[in-house]
Amino acid sequence: MTRGCLFCRKAFPENGVFEAIPLGRRFAFDSDRGRLWVICAHCHRWNLVPMEDRWEALQALERAARDEAVPVAHTANVRLLRLRNILLLKVGRAALVERAWWRYGRELRSRKANFDSRGSRVSAYTFGVLNFVGDALGLADPDVSIDWKDSPVTDVLRWRRFGWAAWHGRSDCPYCHSTLRALRYDLSWWCYPLAGEEGGTALGVPCPRCDPWTPDHIYRLEGPAAEQALRRILAYQNISGAGERMIRDATAAIEEAGSPGAFVRDASTGDRRTLWRLGRPGTVALEIALSESVERRLLDLELRAAEFVWRREEELARITDEELTPAAERAGRLSG
Repeated sequence: MTRGCLFCRKAFPENGVFEAIPLGRRFAFDSDRGRLWVICAHCHRWNLVPMEDRWEALQALERAARDEAVPVAHTANVRLLRLRNILLLKVGRAALVERAWWRYGRELRSRKANFDSRGSRVSAYTFGVLNFVGDALGLADPDVSIDWKDSPVTDVLRWRRFGWAAWHGRSDCPYCHSTLRALRYDLSWWCYPLAGEEGGTALGVPCPRCDPWTPDHIYRLEGPAAEQALRRILAYQNISGAGERMIRDATAAIEEAGSPGAFVRDASTGDRRTLWRLGRPGTVALEIALSESVERRLLDLELRAAEFVWRREEELARITDEELTPAAERAGRLSG
């Protein structure tokens, strides 16, 4: 087993997971062809593992990819998986159904546990009391709005984590020509997810000067700013997290749409629905689907590069293996 990169000479770190291949934290493997590479974290070159060291390691990597690793993204020929601090690139035909967005379900469960904890409630009430005293003395922040009759804990935790505005900028209403300079979170329930340019996501904000109940009279945010604002709004609205049943309902809705991207498109086209009308399962599903779609776009760039490198390294591995395999053994395989 090579202890370092053959190209930049950097040593491979120990992974503490695989006894058969203890060095390296980025692996690419193709079980069908019997190929295994260690990817250098410094120069990103692929180091072909010697043939005599591959088979036990390939079995261990295949078991880990099947039973433990988390699928992150895929192309037609490469699947990217994560196992703790290890990245796996599984070369070969990818599975039809990818469940990468399960990570967001775990995050929502953790968010709910933190929200329901005694520490969060004590902290929220303490801050609320201090704000109430400050308001009586004329020292309170005017942007803090706490509804003591409904959900003071939620209001306080939201404000402390997100502030008061999801977006700052400039957007003009095409009807009354008024200008939106900030999108307040407490008005975000009435925003519309819309289909943006070139298949992206846009965000419609009702214009209060025209008619806030008319979907056509809106400020329109486009591009990455709209997508980021919508993701912040959804995290704000779903600050209390979600339980197992709601997560199952949300993921079932995504599966019914066909993919996270398809769910986002369905929510952004057709009959315009505000985030309020989507309801809790709808906004939870939209947060999961939108986060997955954004991350997948970023990973696609890395995966296309990885697939290009794989094709080049596969050709080199084929030539190397043919040169190292005795002619008699190759003849026996062909006759078999």
